[in-house]
Amino acid sequence: MPVFRSACPHNCWDQCSFIVNAAGSTITAVKPDPAQKVTGSFICRKGKRHLERINHPARLKHPLLQTGRGFKRVTWDEALALMAEKLSGATARLGPLSILHYFDGGHGGVLKNIESRFFSALGGCTAHRGSLCWSAGLAAQRYDFGGVLSHGYDDLPHSRLILIWGRNPAATGQHLLPFIRQAKKNGARVVLIDPLKTATAALADEHMAINPATDGALALGMAHLLIREGLTDGLFISRHCSGFEPYRDLVERYPPREVSQITGVAQAAIEKLAREYGAVKPGAILLGYGLQRHTNGGNTIRAIDALAALTGNIGVPGGGVSYANFQVAPWIDQAYLEGADLSPCRRFYPKPGLAEALREMRDPPVECLYISRANPLTQAGNSRKLAEAFKAVPFKVVAELFMTDTAAAADLVLPSTYFLEEEDLYFNSMSHTYLSYGPKLAEPPGECRHEYRIMQDLAGIMKLRGFPALPGSELIGRIIRPLTVSHGISLDKLKEGPLALPGGEAVPWRRRVFGTPDGKYHFFSAQAAADGRDPLPVYREPSELADRELHARGYRYWFATPHPPDSIHSAHRMPERSPQPRAYLHPETAREHGFTAGSKVRIESKRGSIEATAQLEETVPRYAVVVYEGWWQCSGAAVNNLTPDRLTDMGEQAALYDCLCRIEKSGIGH
Repeated sequence: MPVFRSACPHNCWDQCSFIVNAAGSTITAVKPDPAQKVTGSFICRKGKRHLERINHPARLKHPLLQTGRGFKRVTWDEALALMAEKLSGATARLGPLSILHYFDGGHGGVLKNIESRFFSALGGCTAHRGSLCWSAGLAAQRYDFGGVLSHGYDDLPHSRLILIWGRNPAATGQHLLPFIRQAKKNGARVVLIDPLKTATAALADEHMAINPATDGALALGMAHLLIREGLTDGLFISRHCSGFEPYRDLVERYPPREVSQITGVAQAAIEKLAREYGAVKPGAILLGYGLQRHTNGGNTIRAIDALAALTGNIGVPGGGVSYANFQVAPWIDQAYLEGADLSPCRRFYPKPGLAEALREMRDPPVECLYISRANPLTQAGNSRKLAEAFKAVPFKVVAELFMTDTAAAADLVLPSTYFLEEEDLYFNSMSHTYLSYGPKLAEPPGECRHEYRIMQDLAGIMKLRGFPALPGSELIGRIIRPLTVSHGISLDKLKEGPLALPGGEAVPWRRRVFGTPDGKYHFFSAQAAADGRDPLPVYREPSELADRELHARGYRYWFATPHPPDSIHSAHRMPERSPQPRAYLHPETAREHGFTAGSKVRIESKRGSIEATAQLEETVPRYAVVVYEGWWQCSGAAVNNLTPDRLTDMGEQAALYDCLCRIEKSGIGH
């Protein structure tokens, strides 16, 4: 049976490379590719479901037009003509900023991003900055290091101490686990810092249960002790850092005794961890994304970064603060994909503020909305508010695989291809430095089309200049031109199998020259100050979790919405196959409210409510209610009906985890 190579398109830490068995146009198996040294040994539960998804009977197969009485099937000629009419009409009357382009990471293929060039060829559009996911931490590390780079997984066995801080690789990045186990075998101690006792706790030597959104205070308290007891690397600080003096003055205000009151972590435990991190070297910090999804999220990351700088755990094997990894990104011609050479007109809004943008933008208002690779009516905070704002947009187009909540609210739905039905290139900005080429291996069902072809056809109808008419392979070759020029790597080379980027560093900042203007690590960031942010990594109470008035009204539980191990956001939550949504509660919390296992629980924030079935778990803190994110609206447990659309302190990111709720038995008082 013919064997081919491809890669997983999911928005995931690991982005596995695959060996694919195909007979004719039928995919028969998807297996790990051993040529990819990070992910080549196994495929996770989500990856194993690709065969199910590509052959799913609910796949969208034809363009659909909303009639007011439901969707009706239309031809591609009709769909494209309608899009051309609406886009041309809006730009003629109101200009290109009346068109809003919204996308996310629902598909990791590089070619999918060519949509941005289409809108540049159209003259521009309204677009987002920031993210729902990780941009507070990205902004933080750019202020500190001048770039966002992580240590390779294969460097981790050099560590003697590993702090897994707010990260749950047992559920969200399982290919990291063998490297942690190897580090432990080599003698490393592993500490998990997380409000929740996740599955990763089974791998840790110690679980430090911290109050949510207080990680920045913990880092400042650790720094206080490190400086007080002389456990810092004075040579590294003097030669390679700037702004140490004002930072030192800041941490003076955070003695471990007071930090214990903030974090819920015993003073002795704080002091023990600080001494250990200062003395046991090298020490690695593996950051997750959850701890920066609070209103103080960016400064939380900056406070943790500073621990590594204080102790000289930067630029050394087994050290670092690994958050995301942008080593591959410079070799992709993002400017071409975005159409910068076409001099588009752009208007920006913060991505979590889509509802406000749709409601408040008036000069011009948003007339047309195009969405792809995203399901914001499920995944954006305060999603009911967004659903109302959505209704007011005159023309909405969604390109999708399935009839998601967002697709169901559109005027025109376009059926898109799955990753094995198209040619594309995949790379990872979260962990490793592999690039993987994926050929077209199967014919798409019905009339599904790749977004690149949709945009090509539309550009032809509208007679737009500057949008490519190249075959997919030639376009990929154009997009990787920086890689070809710098390293001589062509598309033909990538077709041979997954390629670790030459020059990728397993140990970033080894020369200890940083990407900041002065080449130094910044405890005090003048750039942050110029951007209107705190120049120092101060700790501020989270906005909603610290709201005393809400507590007085009974909203006294942290509504925790972690990533599930079996789904990437809403992608695997197909209604007919999904399990029943669960609300995980501590048994004492359940007893206080009269719940038993299996009780129907109503969970309410000041923005909305959901229902789920109670499941009692000793591992859940008594102050928390845990519901995994990704549930569709039809489940009754779409978590972002409750979460806010407010922003973090930097990076224009959603503070989704800064959410209080109250609970009661379903049906009481309503």
